[in-house]
Amino acid sequence: MTPRQPNTSFDQLLSQLSTRLINSEHAETQTCIAEAIAAFGAYVDADRCYVFEFSEDISSMSNTHEWVRDGQSAHIDDLQDITSGDLPYFFDQMRSSHQFVINDVSQLPATAENEKAEFQRESIKSVICIGLVANNKLLGFVGCDMVHDTYQWSEEDIRHLSLVANMIANTLEREQTYQKLIETQHQLEEANSKLQALATIDGLTGIANRRALDEALEKEVKRAKRQRTGIAVLLIDIDHFKSFNDAYGHLKGDEALKQVASALATIMQRSTDFVARYGGEEFAVIISTDSAWQALRKANEILDAVENLDITHERSDTDPYLTVSIGGYFEVPKADAEVAGTIQQLLNNADMGLYQAKDDGRNCIRFY
Repeated sequence: MTPRQPNTSFDQLLSQLSTRLINSEHAETQTCIAEAIAAFGAYVDADRCYVFEFSEDISSMSNTHEWVRDGQSAHIDDLQDITSGDLPYFFDQMRSSHQFVINDVSQLPATAENEKAEFQRESIKSVICIGLVANNKLLGFVGCDMVHDTYQWSEEDIRHLSLVANMIANTLEREQTYQKLIETQHQLEEANSKLQALATIDGLTGIANRRALDEALEKEVKRAKRQRTGIAVLLIDIDHFKSFNDAYGHLKGDEALKQVASALATIMQRSTDFVARYGGEEFAVIISTDSAWQALRKANEILDAVENLDITHERSDTDPYLTVSIGGYFEVPKADAEVAGTIQQLLNNADMGLYQAKDDGRNCIRFY
């Protein structure tokens, strides 16, 4: 090792590194660690300086940062996911003493044959590694290599690298805490999204529930008023569903509800379409459209799609297969119309249409 630069004291270097690491933002953390090992490596005239991080159970490690002197070979890419089985002696030393100081690699004991072979592969003559410990937990280590000649590591070298290791450990611990907070935040957001979905999704059919329908109606009526476009509501009721349940059982009834819901969702796929379970065997559809004719066309598609499910219903007085009755209502809300009143009118009039469809023999469509 050559003499230190006379104009740069270690205390000055430590102060600079400490200030940089402490004041670093989250996005700068990895860059700051890289700058720190580069500055220290150059200061001590090492050939390589690096950081490794251990897995949670200290059973493996990976090289995360590396500085090499000009003309030296980099090894970061081939030093990933190294297991304790690959370098058992090294792992034991780091776990027990949190340091690994070797003045002459050729003098390693026979129990360190794996380590000796690896160091020779990297042309390492002398090596020093100091553990990165934060809150009594070993996170990894920072180390330096000598390639051209062996070197007698002094107590001062160990102390200096230990101080750098302490700064890097605290930085890594802060970064890991930040990452855990971000992960926790994402998990909470995901959990909230799932709860929100559960609050608006019908548990049996997987489509929107009545609460979601009410919210969608308010949104679509406001949009129709603002854009001066039309809105249609269809109410769809499965014909003779009570007798279907009586004949085939509630499990078959539930399956029929799911099949009908799926058929509706398949037809109503525009971003402005909305399908919901209205209650029991009744479903509701919202259609943003410019004409009642377009809504009627969709209603006919629904009527055909349900009949084409070919769900046997021998107790039906209407058809040997499961059918639905559909009531509809179309309106272009006035700009000054009350939202709540418009919603009520849409539902009431669609319900009147449904009543008329049932009165006319079911398996048909009636617009009010």
